[in-house]
Amino acid sequence: MLTLDRGSDFRCGARWRARGASLTLEHEQYSPDSLGDFYGRVTGLLGFSANVDEHKVQWLSVSGDDRYKSLFDEILHVSNSTLRIDRSFFSTERLADGGFGARFYERLGLKPNQPIPDSLRPHIAAGVQHAVEDTVIRLAGEGENLCLAGGLGLNALLVSALESRSGFKNVFVQPVSGNAGTAIGAALNERRTPLSTLNLGPAFTAAEIKQVVENCKLRFHYLVTTDEVIDAAVSQLNDSRIVAWMHGRMEFGPRALGNRSILASPLDPYSTENLNTYIKHREPFRKFAASVPAELASQYFEVGPNARWLATVGRVRPEHRERFAAATLAGDLVRVHTVDRDENPLYWKLLHAAGKATGLPVLYNTSFNLFGEPLVCTPRDAVRSFYSSGIDALFIGNFFLQK
Repeated sequence: MLTLDRGSDFRCGARWRARGASLTLEHEQYSPDSLGDFYGRVTGLLGFSANVDEHKVQWLSVSGDDRYKSLFDEILHVSNSTLRIDRSFFSTERLADGGFGARFYERLGLKPNQPIPDSLRPHIAAGVQHAVEDTVIRLAGEGENLCLAGGLGLNALLVSALESRSGFKNVFVQPVSGNAGTAIGAALNERRTPLSTLNLGPAFTAAEIKQVVENCKLRFHYLVTTDEVIDAAVSQLNDSRIVAWMHGRMEFGPRALGNRSILASPLDPYSTENLNTYIKHREPFRKFAASVPAELASQYFEVGPNARWLATVGRVRPEHRERFAAATLAGDLVRVHTVDRDENPLYWKLLHAAGKATGLPVLYNTSFNLFGEPLVCTPRDAVRSFYSSGIDALFIGNFFLQK
C-alpha cells in the first residue's frame, strides 16, 4: 500500500506491506521531499492555484511532449525507496510561482522569473506529469497488488500509468483519496467491508423536491414512472440538449458518477464546446468522461477496473476514435466511467435506453456544478445552477424542468 500527499503533518508518504489482515510499515517519506508539494509548486508556476488546480496540470500535460522530462527526473531523485528533491532548483527568496530559482529557469531556456510562455506550458506540464509517474512507480516497489491513497491518488493519469506500467497485477486506488477519504478508513477501522458504492450522501424525497420548485414558482412536469423519466431524458439528449441529472444519494468525493451529473450525447458534434464554453466556463483541454454500461465498455474502450470511480483513463478502440473525438484528451486517451447495474440501476438504465434509441449506449458526463462551485447537493442547489447556466433540461427525481 502506498500513500502520497502534500504532507501537512510533515509525513508526506508511506509504503506498507500487507499480509492477510496486517500492515507492516516499510518506509516513510517526510517534507520537504514531498511529491505532492512539488506537483503543487509546478501548478503555481503554470499560473494555476496550488492545492486547488493540480487536476488542470494533468489534463494540460496530455498535449505536451517530453522535452523537459529529463529536467524533472533530475529534480526528483529516488534511491533505496527514498525520494530526494534537489533544492538547488529553488530559491529561498522567491515565494511566488512555485519558488523556482535561476537554475530551473535556465534549464527552461528562460530568464529568471520570466513568465512562462503559453507555448511552453503544456510541455512543462507533460514533463512533471511523466516524471511523477515514473517516480511513483519506483516508490511503489514490487508486488502483486497495489493500493494507492493520498492526494496524488486523484491523478487519473498517474493511476493509468500504474495500471499499465508498474508490473502490479492489480491496482486499486482509494476513489476519495484526498483528506476527505480518511472518513472511509475511520468507518472501516473496526470491520472489513467492501467499498461497493460512493453514493453515500444525502437523498431527497419527492415532497422535499416539490416544495423547492413550488417555492421558486417554477413550472414543472411530474413524471409518474421511471420509464417516463428515462424516455423524457433520452428525448432531450437526442435533440442535442444538455441535461442536468440529479437522482438518489449524492456521490461522496470529487467526481460525478451519475447521480449529480450534466449529460450530453456523443452524437452531438458541438456537445463538448457547449459544455465547456457556455456551461462550465473552463479550459478547452479539460474533456468530459464517457459513461458506459460496465458490461459493454470493452466494445468501445480499453480501460482498467478503477474506471468505475472515474479514477483512471482509458483508450478508445480504433474503430470508434472518430466518434469520440470530442472527448479524447490526446490521440486515443479518454476518461471512461463504467456503470454497474447493481450500483446505479437508474443511470445504467438511462445508458441502455440511449443505446436502444441511437445505437450508442454512451453519454458524456461531467459534474453538475458551475465554475468554481462544489457539486450540487440539494434540490435548491440544482435549481439555482440550472437557471444560472446554459443547461437545457433538469431532472430531479421524477420532476422535469426545461427552459
